[in-house]
This record gives sequence, C-alpha cells and structure tokens, in this order.
Amino acid sequence: MNGFVTEPEVVLVGKPVIEIGGVMKFLEDHGLVWPELEDKLSSMTSLGDDDGEWLVEMAARLCYMSWAKEGETIKSRCHEDHIKHLVEVGHGACIEHCNMSFIMWNVSRSLTHELVRHRIASYSQLSQRYVDSSNVCFIVPPAIQELAKNDPDSYREWVSHCEQSRQLYEKLTGKLSEMYSDVESGLERRKMARQAARSVLPNATETKIYVTLNARAIRHLIELRASKFADVEIRKLAVKVFRIMQDKAPLLIHGMEVLRLEDETEGVNSEYRRV
Repeated sequence: MNGFVTEPEVVLVGKPVIEIGGVMKFLEDHGLVWPELEDKLSSMTSLGDDDGEWLVEMAARLCYMSWAKEGETIKSRCHEDHIKHLVEVGHGACIEHCNMSFIMWNVSRSLTHELVRHRIASYSQLSQRYVDSSNVCFIVPPAIQELAKNDPDSYREWVSHCEQSRQLYEKLTGKLSEMYSDVESGLERRKMARQAARSVLPNATETKIYVTLNARAIRHLIELRASKFADVEIRKLAVKVFRIMQDKAPLLIHGMEVLRLEDETEGVNSEYRRV
C-alpha cells in the first residue's frame, strides 16, 4: 500500500555464534586455560547474546597469548574489563571480529545513498529493476514534517509531487512494456520497463536494505550518523542501531551514550572516538 512514512525501522537479524569445540581444542593444544569462559559454558552450550564479545576477547588474547597456562594463577583482566580496555586504548582491529546483520526499512533512497558510503560493510538493497514500485511509500523528511505544521499548502504540494511521480511511473512502465513487447521473456521485459521508469521516482522513495557490519564499523557509523551534523533521518536510524547494540552487545559500544541535541532530537556521544 502506498503512503507516507516518518520513522525509519531497523532490526537485528544476525550475530556471531561461537564454535565452542574449536575454542576448547585451541586452548587444550596449547596447554592453556580460560576459567571465566569455562564457567560461563558450564550450564549452556552457547553464550547467547555474548558470543560476539567473547570472540573479540579471544582475538585480543591471541595477539599476546594472554591466557594462563594450566596450573597458573589467573592475573589478567576479567571479560568485561578486557573489552572495555580494547575500546579505551583504541585497539579497534580486534572488535572487527564481531559481525552483526541488520534489516532496515522505511528509509529513503537518500538515506541509503549516504549509508553505503560506509565501505567496511556488506549491503543487499531492494532492487527497483525487479520489484514493482507502483505501490511504493514515500519517506517524509523531518524538515518537511515541520513545514507541514507551518505551511500546509507547501506540504500538500510536496505530497502531490510524490503521488504524481508514482502515477507517472505506472504509466511509463505500461508504455515501456508495450514498447518491449517483442522481448520474449516476461521477466526481462518487466525489468527493462522498470529500470527506465524508476527515473521519475524521487529520493524520498522508500527502500529496504540488508546490512552487515563489524562492530568497529558500527561504532564508526554511530559516531558519524548519530552526530548533530548528520541528516536527521539517518540520525534517527543510527540512534536505533545504537539502542540495539546497547541491548545485544553493550561492551562493544563502551563509552557511547544517547544525548539530547539542541534541535530536541536524539544523538549519540562517543567518549572514545575512532577506535
């Protein structure tokens, strides 16, 4: 159903799962012990939400072989302090070993044009060549939402422009499909029509995107896009990503917190930037 949307949506759909057998084999082959991990595993077969954080700690410990030998007294930092220390000293390479996957929707193509500039990530975006846009939604930018309160006529003109672009898209896809009637494959014919007709749709057109980032890239995304200097639409999205990380992997966003900006929207401040 076509309509006008004001809030981006994002959900976490994937995260690391630790292979316990592999971890234990490595430790055993090297005569090492990791009591804190073993205590954690004593009553479960996986670490649940903590898997990614434990993998990060393992990567960091491997750099210095900082596990205790069998029979030695454990003197190193606990799990939580270990991860926080990595962030505080800027050892960001280790937190790259935790990948998280998100699905984002109710976002504009303007937003995704900015999002894909974060190059240390993998993206799979809805295709306007293969997916029909006849019933597409449009994202109402926050500034246009404000304009609607102060100048309803201008807002209605904006809405009308979006609706007319969708109607023209439908008309063009029909005309182009007729033009390509000699193309035997129906799928190919529809693709050829849609890829040309999409040219009339505005940047406000709603899209959906599947994004996989490592934890270091997530921190960078939040730092840049939840900043007061970022576009408000992508800022809202970045704050929602932060809240997901706050719930699912809080150690990996150590030093970050939500704050209220001058324009009364939310942003995120980072005590440890460019980890």
